[in-house]
Amino acid sequence: MKKLLLFAFVLVFAGTAFGQVAYLQYRNVPAEHQTKFEERETKHWSKVAKAAIEKGQMTGWTLWRKVGVTKSDAPNYVFVNSHESLKQLDANMWGGNMDALGDVKPEDVETNSFTTVTFDYYIQMEDFVSGDYKYAIVNYANPTNLGKFIQENKTLWKPFHESNIKNGGSMTAWGMASVIYPSGNQARFSVMTWDGFNKLSDALNYLSYQAPSEDSNSGDNPFAKIMSESEMGEILPDGFNYSIIYERVMTIE
Repeated sequence: MKKLLLFAFVLVFAGTAFGQVAYLQYRNVPAEHQTKFEERETKHWSKVAKAAIEKGQMTGWTLWRKVGVTKSDAPNYVFVNSHESLKQLDANMWGGNMDALGDVKPEDVETNSFTTVTFDYYIQMEDFVSGDYKYAIVNYANPTNLGKFIQENKTLWKPFHESNIKNGGSMTAWGMASVIYPSGNQARFSVMTWDGFNKLSDALNYLSYQAPSEDSNSGDNPFAKIMSESEMGEILPDGFNYSIIYERVMTIE
C-alpha cells in the first residue's frame, strides 16, 4: 500500500464523497490471504488515507470486494481514491502520511507481497444520483460513440433512475464515469456506470431476467417510453462488457 498513488466508485463507485476524478486500483488477493488483506487495509492503511483526506490531498478512499469469482486470476478487490482534481494526484499522499500508522512498522502490515495489482485506471466523473449503498453493480463498456453514450445517460437514463430512487425503488444510487487513462482501442473499457443497492438480493434481482408484462409496451410505461427514444442499440450494440457486483468493505471520507 505504501507504494501506491491511490482511486471508485466510490467503485466505483457516489453515495459517499466522490470528487471530480478518481484512481481505481484493482487487486487480486488469494483466498487464503483475504482476511489478512482486509484487516491490514481497514485497520492500518485507512489511517494513512484519512490523514491524506484531512490534508486536502484527496476527498475519499473506499475498498470494495467483488461478489463471487469470474476468473481465478481476475481482480477481486478494488480501491477507489477520489479527488477534486487531477492536480491532487501530484501530492505524495502515502509517503507523506506514514506517521498516521503510529507505532506500527509499514513492513509489518504491507499487502503488496501477497497480492497482485492486475490493472489500474484514472476516471472522470460524468454524472450521478447520490445515495447510500452497500452493493454496486458496476457496468463496464466500450461504446461506439462515447459522447452519445454519456449524453443519453444524462438526458434519458439519469432522470429515469432518479425518479425510481426517489420513489423508493430497490436502487438507491446511480453514477457514470469516463476513463481518462489508459485509453485506446485495446482498452478494457472506456466508460462505466454503477447502480447502488443496500441488499445483495436487490442487486441480483435487478440483473435477473424479467418476463415482459402485459403493459411493458404500453405508452404509459416509463421504461417503454425511454426505450423508444434510446439509441443505445447502436451506441452499445453488444451491451456491457461486464456487469460486476461489488460489496463495500470500508469508506473513509
